[in-house]
Amino acid sequence: MAPVIRVVTRRLDGLGEADLDAERALLSAAERHRATRFVFETGRVEYITAHALVRASLAEALDVTPDRLSFVDGAYGKPAAWVDGGPAPISFNLSHTRGMVAVAIGSAELDLGIDVEDGARRIELSIADSYFAPPEVAWMLARPEADQRAAFLTLWTLKEAYIKAIGLGMSQELDRFWFADPDREPVRVAFAADLDDDPAVWRFERRMLGDGTAAGHHHIALAWRGAGELDWSGVA
Repeated sequence: MAPVIRVVTRRLDGLGEADLDAERALLSAAERHRATRFVFETGRVEYITAHALVRASLAEALDVTPDRLSFVDGAYGKPAAWVDGGPAPISFNLSHTRGMVAVAIGSAELDLGIDVEDGARRIELSIADSYFAPPEVAWMLARPEADQRAAFLTLWTLKEAYIKAIGLGMSQELDRFWFADPDREPVRVAFAADLDDDPAVWRFERRMLGDGTAAGHHHIALAWRGAGELDWSGVA
């Protein structure tokens, strides 16, 4: 049986100070201090909720208390979870945007990435030429004009999920790999000849979360290398 990748999200609308106090209690002293340094309330809420969600979800998966967890950044900033000062047998990835935080948790052998984007975020479609490969730009522009914004976010979340999974972040050029037709299932990736990667080992899934209105939905995408089945039961 393929290992399970659990996806957990938390909506930020309606959170009160009592909710934030409960989540703040899960954080480390360093995380609580950093939360006080945010100038804007939205950033503070996102940070507290995101890091509390990671700690609570990992603690449940590992059957430990949240205070036993710590995090070590990789060379390009991707964190790994440790328990009691040693590497934890688990992989995870975190994403947050206006109105939502999301975390994906899987077995240690998986390379795992998640991205969530606010469907109402402001987008300049002209930047697609700078970040997307030609097949992606062609796919986006072939759609009705009213749908091109959503198409942009579909591509963006898939690409972000992949670069987060490989742990390179924005040091990986986004136009060196592409999704020529994200509407097809399963979603397939292609790589430039000079990239040392194999499309056959990657799996992707994307969804729209929310009520379908421009102000009430989010785009979410996952990328993972290795066997795994997604568990969406923790999605708000």
